[in-house]
Amino acid sequence: MNLQTIFLYLLLIGFASCQQTTQSNPQIISTKDSKVNNQSQQVTKSPQAVKPVLDTSTYANPRFNKMANQQREQLVKLADEGLFEKLHLKLQADLAEEQKNYFEAHANLNILAHTKGDIFENKGNDLAYIVYDKEKHQIEILLFDQKNKRFKTLYRDVQVSNLLRQSDCYYANGTVDYSIGAELIYQEDYIRSSQSNYLIDENAFSIDNISTNNIFDLKGGCLSRDFPTNAMVNTLCIPTSSVYANYQCLKYNKTKAVFEIYFSQEFAD
Repeated sequence: MNLQTIFLYLLLIGFASCQQTTQSNPQIISTKDSKVNNQSQQVTKSPQAVKPVLDTSTYANPRFNKMANQQREQLVKLADEGLFEKLHLKLQADLAEEQKNYFEAHANLNILAHTKGDIFENKGNDLAYIVYDKEKHQIEILLFDQKNKRFKTLYRDVQVSNLLRQSDCYYANGTVDYSIGAELIYQEDYIRSSQSNYLIDENAFSIDNISTNNIFDLKGGCLSRDFPTNAMVNTLCIPTSSVYANYQCLKYNKTKAVFEIYFSQEFAD
């Protein structure tokens, strides 16, 4: 082997070594870059909003068809005796003209109780009604949004989210509308003799600040965890018993556009 051949051989070995070095270095750099990219992607990802779990009225829930239809039959019996109509005429007489006009145009609705307050927190005098629907044979909670001049039925036109659903302190046999129906049936004799009902008596159906009203036992009842006391004003309070101080309390969440059941008490006085 002459000197020229040896020189070419050494030159080739040196070139091959340099090529291996330049090929291996980019792999290390790209790994670092990928880590940085992954981290930046994690930072820029926005957290997904948690959607509220919405309730379906017991009347509209296929799982409870039999139970709902049994109650409907009993409500029809009371309606056929004219008990709801008598209450309706008595309560309608006190309404403002625009409200009277609505119920005259919707003759299928019998008013069983009503109250007023800033339900939708628009600094307005909103109205809430508990009605019997003669066509659907069921109890409904009807709300009047004063600012937008709209009637809305709870569970159908405006949704309800039960914040107590996973609590071990929450007990309820059906949704609020269904619970009212059950109690009115229980009160049949009283309604017949007094032409009144437990919703009307002592203004039990109300819009209230439950943090300042002694009727509501926040410590003894079932309160949604971390619900702020200063947010308890303008709460729609619906009594569910004529015997005990039992209530379901809902507050309108403007951000989510839903009513939230955040407090319940189910016990004797």
